[in-house]
Amino acid sequence: MHVLVFIALLFVPFAQAMETCEQSLPSYDYSPAQITEICGNAQSAYKTVVNEIARIRPQDATFNNTVLRLESASSALGDRLIPVNFLKYVSTDSKVRKAADACETQLFQLPVDVYSRKDLYNVIKAYKDKGEQLTSADQLLLDETFSLFKRNGLELSVQDQQLFIEKKKKLAELEAEFSSNLVEYSDHLDVTRAELEGLSENYIGGLEKTTDGKFRVTLAYPHYFPFMENAKNAEARKRLELKFFRRGGDRNRQLLEQAIELRGETAKLLGYANHAEYVLERRMAKSPHAVTTFLTRLVDRLKPKGMENLQEMLEAKKLELHSPDEKEIYSWDWRYYENLLRKTKYQVDSQLVKEYFPLQTVIEGMLEIYQTLLGVTFEAVQGGPAWHKDALLYRVMRNRKNIAYFYFDLFPREGKYEHAAEFPLVIGYEKDGCYQKPVAAIVANFNPPSPGTPALLEHSEVVTFFHEFGHITHQVLTKAKYATFSGTSVKTDFVEAPSQMLENWVWEKGPLQKLSGHYLDTSKKLPDELLDKMVKARLLNAGIKNLRQLSFGLIDMTYHTTEHVDSTEIYQRFIRDVMLIPLQPDAIPQASFGHLMGGYDAGYYGYMWSLVFAQDMFATRFAKEGLLNPVTGGDYLKWILEPGGTEDPSILLRGFLGREPNEDAFLKSLGL
Repeated sequence: MHVLVFIALLFVPFAQAMETCEQSLPSYDYSPAQITEICGNAQSAYKTVVNEIARIRPQDATFNNTVLRLESASSALGDRLIPVNFLKYVSTDSKVRKAADACETQLFQLPVDVYSRKDLYNVIKAYKDKGEQLTSADQLLLDETFSLFKRNGLELSVQDQQLFIEKKKKLAELEAEFSSNLVEYSDHLDVTRAELEGLSENYIGGLEKTTDGKFRVTLAYPHYFPFMENAKNAEARKRLELKFFRRGGDRNRQLLEQAIELRGETAKLLGYANHAEYVLERRMAKSPHAVTTFLTRLVDRLKPKGMENLQEMLEAKKLELHSPDEKEIYSWDWRYYENLLRKTKYQVDSQLVKEYFPLQTVIEGMLEIYQTLLGVTFEAVQGGPAWHKDALLYRVMRNRKNIAYFYFDLFPREGKYEHAAEFPLVIGYEKDGCYQKPVAAIVANFNPPSPGTPALLEHSEVVTFFHEFGHITHQVLTKAKYATFSGTSVKTDFVEAPSQMLENWVWEKGPLQKLSGHYLDTSKKLPDELLDKMVKARLLNAGIKNLRQLSFGLIDMTYHTTEHVDSTEIYQRFIRDVMLIPLQPDAIPQASFGHLMGGYDAGYYGYMWSLVFAQDMFATRFAKEGLLNPVTGGDYLKWILEPGGTEDPSILLRGFLGREPNEDAFLKSLGL
């Protein structure tokens, strides 16, 4: 893997000692009309500042009245609108979600207008050309700001710039419509009691019953994945999988293909060969060639293991069905037979494991682990502002001072964001002589409590929860000077590394003693015997599951380096040839692949890329020095969390590791 050369041997991450600001938590109680009004007013205030900057005479341009003022205006705009637009993903009111969606669309389009203004560009360029000496943080902000103008077509002809702006605005509309379609999409599969064979009574008890006596299985994660892993009826699994892989509908497939086409056209206007080249110029990887080389190298290493995984599942299928002539593992089979092998070969029953992970016990143990590691404390806050009664609020304390807040919103509901993710609500940065307290939230869809049983997490969900809280710590423990580089605002192919590293804690006995406790008696921790089996089963299907991630990276890279994309053909081809398990012909999973539509376009490889760094950090420092070692945790805080995007990740990694990163620990973690 290409890694940037370490260039700052004596680099010390930026650390602020200023007091945190006295500030109120955001409100989330808005009507659609109020959202529209707030959105309009905030944008108007921002545009007023932008207009004032654009009127500055070149000879009067300074850092403070150009770059810094523009950054301050952008930060103020985010402070006002980020928590409002968040309601698109969590509000129970469809009209509120729609209004927030409309505001978010406008907010996405606004930078295209601002950073395409020639008059504003001329003022910034006039200051840049003066060549004043700046601090490293200020120089980075200047470089970042100027880059945004260049990448928004300011060095194009007037005609091409106008075309560029039109295409970027259209792209923002497509991305917003795709997201809205996915949030509002709803479908289900009604099954008979017989078709639920293999599912637990707890699962069945949580299903809605229809008037004709059937049971309704939705496409929400807490319904879908347990069904695909446990339902013995293959035909029912097949039907549910097809519905799941058609979320968003054909309209979203069309929107994705239009977006891919537009991205390619805008990149070419700027002189890039394709959208991937445009994106990767600002990432650790630097080029599509580097990404493709990385992904294909890992595919070659993992394919033999993937073939072994397939054969192992096929033998399990033959045995279960008493059918020695079975020749294939289908797309609706692999999760089921992986789970079957986990229960039979490794004697790990995911439903039994769940009993040791009641949600409240997991929360308490997770917070204790992070507190010990990072030298902070978390306190529950009662009666704070929230968007739903299920949202839990906590404050972050350091040296008895409140420095940040975070929320947990963990159960599914109609219209809510369907995945698990961390959302920033208030960005931390220097503001008016103090440091603004960051606020963030985890939005997830864990199984809610059922009569007589608390909410129980599968071990994979504990991993997800621990991962997302890693993003929370990155977001709320930042000390970045500017909002542009705050928290998780790092290079996209590094952003997952801290959270991926922390997933390792959920496989170790010490942390699991804190995270587990049987729901009938929480003093009974996950038994060592069961943990040993889980650890042995960890590499179960490691080939297939990692080949699946690699296929996604190659799909994404092919989408964004190819003209006139047939998104279904490309998706089906890579899943078949890389993951080795063909999809159903009518499946259009890309229609619900929000990461590829916006945010991770030409960047999905980053999950695997960053995993290399994650495993290196874990094996080199924490595995050797102690999972709860506060000294190591302090180094992690100093080098990885606090700086945010104020330095290139390669510099931060070198500081934490004491050497250049390598792939050794990553390959070893896969059993290679």
